[in-house]
Amino acid sequence: MNLMKKNEMKDIRKALSILLILCAGSVFPVTIFAQQEEVRVVKPYSPTLSGAEKIQLLPNLDEEIDYDPPQFTYQLFQKKYDSKFRVEPIRAARMVQMPLNKLYKSQLTLGMGNYLTPLAELKVNQLRSRNGTFGLNLKHHSMNGKVKLDNDLKAEAGFNENLGEVFGSRFLKKAVLDYKAGASYNSYVHYGVDPGLDTVLAREDWVHPYFTAAGGIGLHSMHADSFHFNYDASLEYFYFTHQFDQSEHGGKVNFEFNKKLRVIDIAGEAGGAFYGHYPDWDTVFGNHTMIWLNPHIAKSSDEWKFTAGFNAYASIENNIMTPHFYPKATFQFNIVKEVIIPYFGVDGYLESNNYRKTVEENPYVVPGLALRPTNHKLIAYAGLKGRFSDALAWNIKGSYSIIDDQYFFVNDTNSTLMNQFSVVYDDITLINLHGELTVRPNDSWKVFFKGNYYKYTLVREDYAWNKPSFDISLQARYNMSDKILMNAGIYAIGQRYYENFNPAADPETLPLTVDANLGIEYRFSKLLSFWARFNNMAAQKYYLYNQYPSYRFRAMLGLTYAL
Repeated sequence: MNLMKKNEMKDIRKALSILLILCAGSVFPVTIFAQQEEVRVVKPYSPTLSGAEKIQLLPNLDEEIDYDPPQFTYQLFQKKYDSKFRVEPIRAARMVQMPLNKLYKSQLTLGMGNYLTPLAELKVNQLRSRNGTFGLNLKHHSMNGKVKLDNDLKAEAGFNENLGEVFGSRFLKKAVLDYKAGASYNSYVHYGVDPGLDTVLAREDWVHPYFTAAGGIGLHSMHADSFHFNYDASLEYFYFTHQFDQSEHGGKVNFEFNKKLRVIDIAGEAGGAFYGHYPDWDTVFGNHTMIWLNPHIAKSSDEWKFTAGFNAYASIENNIMTPHFYPKATFQFNIVKEVIIPYFGVDGYLESNNYRKTVEENPYVVPGLALRPTNHKLIAYAGLKGRFSDALAWNIKGSYSIIDDQYFFVNDTNSTLMNQFSVVYDDITLINLHGELTVRPNDSWKVFFKGNYYKYTLVREDYAWNKPSFDISLQARYNMSDKILMNAGIYAIGQRYYENFNPAADPETLPLTVDANLGIEYRFSKLLSFWARFNNMAAQKYYLYNQYPSYRFRAMLGLTYAL
């Protein structure tokens, strides 16, 4: 029975196998019954998706299944955790004292040049002190060579300058007391003569000595900020004489102050000066007294600055007082901060021309020449300044001035030699164009350029006698590791008219002046250095004033020693 069932099962399996084979043959005829079949493609296959309708544009988490959240119970047990961090006290900062360069009490400079030109200078200074400073300065410099004049004769020229002074300061609690006293004895040879004269002057006959004794005392505040009342007061006196025949006593007192307020800043200056001529050698102007008061206010921000005020003067000559009043104002603002800064202003002042000031400007004046004050009635100016970088700074300025009683040096015709100068006065207008350029590519190099152009408009005189139409200076300094120092400069002064007193002749001019100078210093050690100076290196023949040619090429060698 069992055997029959097994045979039936085998028959059923065989029938099913045959049936599967037949079905497969009908479904896959190419694969089973044919090895090669030609297939033709009617068009390329392009699958498409059937459209579907979205149930909802945005997904959400709304569920309809309800469930009971499990319930948790917990309990916190506190436990102390021992941290390893420990707080340690910070030590207070200590200011480290900056190293101070060693100072030397004195410095001696000695030199000698051609034209028999000795130089000796001694400076003595007190070392660092909390109480004050004290110093002494002694100097001698002279030149004794001959100069070739326009008449082809050589004249003994030169000068002799001697100076001795003491100075110092006393440090108070909130102020500093300054003091100074000294004397100088200088002499100049009036060697220039009319070129039409076939003669030279003996040195001993035309040496003019000038003696000056001066002293002063001052007191200025020392506050750390500008919100305090800051002041600077001074009192000065000098005695000046020419050949001990014409004496001038000069005294000046001055007081300056400034105070910064919340809204504005206030500042000002007040003082007076007296110049007396004794004995009464000055019969033209006599003694001169000046009093002035110059207050102003200021307001500033990061973008602009403004000041406004006035200058008031009272001039007393021959017991006649003349008041003078001048407006004063300045304004500047930033177009590009620290790069382009325009500025404008007006000013004016009264200039006292005392005898000492006149001789220092021109030592070849007629003895006892007294000048009246110069009235700078109006000075209007405008300019641009700024810096393109730390290495390049510049300033361009133009000014227009109205000046009364401006003096010009002319040869004195009271002497046939005409080797001394008097003055002529005129009321003028002056246009001045000024430019400055400073280049500092690194700490070793510094280059300075300055130039001025002058245009005079006069009322009575034909020309601005002995005044140049322009002046230019170019100066360069080089420091090689504080070991080798160089200082070079080129200076040019334009033509100057001088008055020709021959009625049939036209005014003549002094030629263009070009002077090139060079100084070199080699510091052998901190105590000893050697130096050389060269002046008028091109040996040009230029004139200090009419009939006064200068020395040609000059050289001086020397040393400096610190004691």
